[in-house]
Amino acid sequence: MNIIQFSSQFPDESACIAHFKAQRGAVGVVCPKCGCTHHWWLQGKLRYQCSQCGYRQSLRAGTALENTKLPFMY
Repeated sequence: MNIIQFSSQFPDESACIAHFKAQRGAVGVVCPKCGCTHHWWLQGKLRYQCSQCGYRQSLRAGTALENTKLPFMY
């Protein structure tokens, strides 16, 4: 994918976040603390919250952007 294709597919940060969320949903979200597979999406915090133990994990968890504050477009 070149920069022109990237710009047309992901015109802004929200499009990148939606793509990350869709990819994460396809793979499945598993709580690292208790192993539960049922989560709530916290839109304002861009995190998943485990419905069983309440553990929160970032949308960036398990990616190259983990533990960074870089925008998703990077």
